[in-house]
Amino acid sequence: MAETRNRPGAVTIVVVLLWISFAVWLITAIAAVFTGTGLTAAGDIQQIEAELEKLGLPTAWAPAIGPTFLVIGGVLLIFAILSALFAVFIGKGSNVARILLTIIVAFRIVSALSSLLATDLNFGLIISAVISVGIDIVILFLLYNAESNKFFTDQVRATP
Repeated sequence: MAETRNRPGAVTIVVVLLWISFAVWLITAIAAVFTGTGLTAAGDIQQIEAELEKLGLPTAWAPAIGPTFLVIGGVLLIFAILSALFAVFIGKGSNVARILLTIIVAFRIVSALSSLLATDLNFGLIISAVISVGIDIVILFLLYNAESNKFFTDQVRATP
């Protein structure tokens, strides 16, 4: 007889958060690619140099700004795809995906906390980092509560 597992609500919440993450990564990737394409196609190096100078950045970066945005868009697209893959595999009860996601989330928490301590951020970035860490802690709790543990480690026999 086929075995099935009923997905707990906590895991469903994680899956929804991962799909939301996918959408945000994808939108950001598209915006970065359009920005990079626009900057590369415009080719107005003097205007880009002027903006870099206003920001106190080296004007020598001007020719590389457009291609850099294109590369960033590609990396963000990879993050979007990974988020979608995690959503699918976590939703199906893959314990390997849960462990890999845990490692990534732990790394994000450590990175956010170290950036808060190591740099002088503005108020918006501090709030963003705190919210990000909070969401990551909630994800870890949802992935490792008793109900979720059963889903990822036990298989419940289907009743006829």
